[in-house]
Amino acid sequence: TEKDFECSDGLGVFSMSLDDLFQPVIVYGACVFQNKETKTYLYRSKYGNWVSGKSLGKIKKGALIRSHEDEADKFTRCCPCMVERFQVLSKGKWKEDDSVTIQIRRNKLSIVI
Repeated sequence: TEKDFECSDGLGVFSMSLDDLFQPVIVYGACVFQNKETKTYLYRSKYGNWVSGKSLGKIKKGALIRSHEDEADKFTRCCPCMVERFQVLSKGKWKEDDSVTIQIRRNKLSIVI
């Protein structure tokens, strides 16, 4: 369960992060997502990994969960939904975790005239 998961702050519902002009926040060529409850970000690092962490853009500082893919595949993942393998920070070391998955929920947009 989420409560038993060591890096539970890295889990939850993430929404696209928008700037003051309601434009998507972009870091290293990809959109940033944020979990409003835990104040955690989901972003692509400068090395191409998708990271769930507290320090936006960082691969080490504040990172809780990161994608773990072959070097050739990293920058082809413009959306975290395409990532298949993740690692979790456990006692200061990264370990593979098959239980981490990404699910996309698309909001319905209604226009009332």
